[in-house]
Amino acid sequence: MTEQAPVLFEECETGGGRRIGFARLNRPKQLNALTLEMCQLMLDRFRAWASDEGIVAVVLEGEGPKGFCAGGDVAGVIREVRAGGPQRFVYGDAFFDVEYTLDLLIHTYPKPFLSWAHGVCMGGGVGLSVGASHRIVSEGSKIAMPEIHIGLFPDVGGGWFLNRLPGGAGAVMALTGMIVNEADAIFAGLADAFVPQEARAGFCDEMLALPWTGEPAADRERLSRLCLSHHRRWKAGMPVSNLQQYFDAIRFIAMQPTVAGVRDALLAAAAEDEFFRTAADNLANGSPTAAHVTFEYLRRTRQMSIAEVLRLDLVLARNFQRHHDFPEGVRALLIDKDRSPKWSPARFEDVDAADVAAHFAG
Repeated sequence: MTEQAPVLFEECETGGGRRIGFARLNRPKQLNALTLEMCQLMLDRFRAWASDEGIVAVVLEGEGPKGFCAGGDVAGVIREVRAGGPQRFVYGDAFFDVEYTLDLLIHTYPKPFLSWAHGVCMGGGVGLSVGASHRIVSEGSKIAMPEIHIGLFPDVGGGWFLNRLPGGAGAVMALTGMIVNEADAIFAGLADAFVPQEARAGFCDEMLALPWTGEPAADRERLSRLCLSHHRRWKAGMPVSNLQQYFDAIRFIAMQPTVAGVRDALLAAAAEDEFFRTAADNLANGSPTAAHVTFEYLRRTRQMSIAEVLRLDLVLARNFQRHHDFPEGVRALLIDKDRSPKWSPARFEDVDAADVAAHFAG
């Protein structure tokens, strides 16, 4: 396969004569933002590897020094919408369908599946990494669900994994796009082990040398022990966890019974501590409709399975394409880059309950 392929696949021999499949996102200039083609390539290959008895595990990583994956290529989706015509939603509908199908496959993969996230890991990148059975983060991690900026909701299963974060951290991340670091990811359960990039080659050598048997439960145990041994070796290199440090304050904010209450509690927290300033501004300046829908989405998905959440995500994503704020947010942030979205409605107080409900209809 040529180096220009958007996803590179390789199979490496293990000590036991079996193979590990490696997939590498390969659009480093775009921070490995996911296209429909990339999602389809991975879906097809991961399904093939799941059925291949010679493959004992899968590793997913990203090319380039800056990050694992900046998310879905929503600019490509919205360029199609803005082009107009009867086909304007075809690409987006297909993209979200294949992306969420891929996410579900990773969550339910029948063999050990290791994600290695470094640097930027946002939106669709979190969707790829968080469902793996073994999740490594490296130094300089910037992990976020930044959909509030573009008038979207935290999709890719966000209702499942964000609701499982401790102390309401997931709700604050969902509503503000708050960026968390590698220590936060370990603390919150978004990742399992910290291994710096410099140790990656040695880790992979040790992983390939394990006595893989093809028996998934035993192989998962072997890989878990390896991940934990490296985490113990390297964990002193992690920064302080802000989610741990500000646990009580974040929990108080997340417990507010309305999205306007969360906004006001964040603004009050920001007046006392600069740590909350960016998050408070992000929610206050983000799409009011997306904020209300996200708040309701987290409420509805609290008891859902990952499969149920991703089914709802597809309904929501299709509806968001057909409403005003998502195309407008992508235009302002990623296409025209004027950073001045004109939200409709512009005020939190003017979001209609019927409009929120319409996003869930389908």
